Amino acid sequence: MRFIWTIGILLLSSALQAQDSEDRWKKTGSPETYLHHIELRDERGQIITAEDDSTKLPHMGETCGPCHDMNKASGGLHGGAGPHGSPGEPWFIVDSKTATRWPFHPRPWPGLTTPSDLGLDPEDLLQNFGAYDTGGSESMTGQASDCLICHLPDGYDFHRRSKMLDQGKSALAAFVAAGLFEPSGKPVSRLWDESGKVTLNLKGDAGPLACLQCHTSKPATANQASPHWSHADDVHLAAGMSCVDCHRAGIDHHVVRGKEGEIHPTGAEIKALSCRGCHLPDGEAVMHSAPRPEHRGLPPFHLEQMSCTACHSGPDLNHLGEKTWTSRAHQLGIPKQGRSSEDPPSIYSGILALDDQGRWAPHHQGWPEGWIQIAQANESEAVLSPAEMRTPLRRILRVRSDLLEKIANTDDDSSREERSTSAFLNQANPPTALVTGGSAWRPAPGDFLQAEPSDLAQPVQWTIGHPVRPASMSLGSQGCTDCHSSTTSWPLLMSSPDPLIRIRSHTDGNPLRQEQLRTTNVFDSVLWDLWKPIFPARDLAKFYFLTCAFLASAAAVYRFLSIMTGRHG
Repeated sequence: MRFIWTIGILLLSSALQAQDSEDRWKKTGSPETYLHHIELRDERGQIITAEDDSTKLPHMGETCGPCHDMNKASGGLHGGAGPHGSPGEPWFIVDSKTATRWPFHPRPWPGLTTPSDLGLDPEDLLQNFGAYDTGGSESMTGQASDCLICHLPDGYDFHRRSKMLDQGKSALAAFVAAGLFEPSGKPVSRLWDESGKVTLNLKGDAGPLACLQCHTSKPATANQASPHWSHADDVHLAAGMSCVDCHRAGIDHHVVRGKEGEIHPTGAEIKALSCRGCHLPDGEAVMHSAPRPEHRGLPPFHLEQMSCTACHSGPDLNHLGEKTWTSRAHQLGIPKQGRSSEDPPSIYSGILALDDQGRWAPHHQGWPEGWIQIAQANESEAVLSPAEMRTPLRRILRVRSDLLEKIANTDDDSSREERSTSAFLNQANPPTALVTGGSAWRPAPGDFLQAEPSDLAQPVQWTIGHPVRPASMSLGSQGCTDCHSSTTSWPLLMSSPDPLIRIRSHTDGNPLRQEQLRTTNVFDSVLWDLWKPIFPARDLAKFYFLTCAFLASAAAVYRFLSIMTGRHG
């Protein structure tokens, strides 16, 4: 009996402690924005005053911790925690000394290398990728959570944050970007009031622009004839919605990705936050009075086998397979002169592939470029990191800054790139191949290179979610022949990257180019090509068969009336 009482007391005590733990965090209980009038604190929790010198650095966790559960807040999707889910956009390491452009991610998504396999430690990751990482408990860059980058709608300078990270001042980066501290570490004293506090207009939803700093994609080929601002906004943003209306999260920051079949780590029901859950809710009330499409005349196959984004997102038919810039891969948002569509890495958009639900969906596609160790008797092929390649490239080819510039073809020597690469590969140890253009290239007789298949040379891809187009701009809005005709560019099953160097054909000496592959796991390409020409004649066929049916019916009625008349006559 005493044992049972002891267990009961322990359980009650545990429950009360959990309740106390939850109750200690402050909540307004109101949808109105709470104007934060707070003290800034250093890593020891001591209050920072306007007169403090640069040795007392602010700390986000200690500043926000008195009111918010920072253990929970520093996790979630952006903090590197939570379930891995379906593949998202990878990071790309770009190294000019070795001509490496390789996709990677700390999450074990298919086809991606890990940071450690590329020889990247937390310091390298912070220096190269920290500007587009919000930080968190499991952040790959190792930096603490930057709450202000998402929750301060006005006055946050993304570029200043990037510059501070470049200087190795990650502790100051968020506070300098918010204008609270000078780059030297001194407080901006005019922002402190008489009570030693600063006022911050922090919001749970800082608006789409806060998200778009890291989640923008745009055509890399935009020019004066088709400037980037002429492209239609996402239909949801144009209607006044915000990103977090669909991509919601609590204090744990497990952001809903809006994927079909997604399971939230908290067990919360999030079906209504996907395209189908909001617009095709199986008879339930439509969320936020979202339009419910009728899809008149559309065969059910399209809704069963295709994602909503297959028609309503991705580039239009005139821009399938074009190069795309993304915030993370091409450092959008940071001032840079001379941006070019040739800037690495090469990412292509509008590629049709199967998503994790087995439906056709538009994807971004990126190709790895760099060096791999050729498979040996006891070793499988493996990626060679830039650090592993710099010394042999410097020793054999005398490369000190930019490999492609060093071996570039000239007017007098149009095969210098291939000869130099072949010479390097002949001397490289361990046996090495150049991955580019979708193949692994090894030396061939006569200073040529020959292509060999390699799993490491295959593209990586991730689904396109935005911008979402309205029905009037979707595929099929002009009829079936948008997709079903012999002249349409849809579907594009594989992009066609150019190799890093000009590689000549063994037969005619002309440069090679990767051709669009016709083998795919999406559908039978041969059958599709046979099917497409039928559609332009569909309307004529309908008229023909309806006419035949009408004449047959008229003949049957005439015959019936003739028989009946004969009987009564």
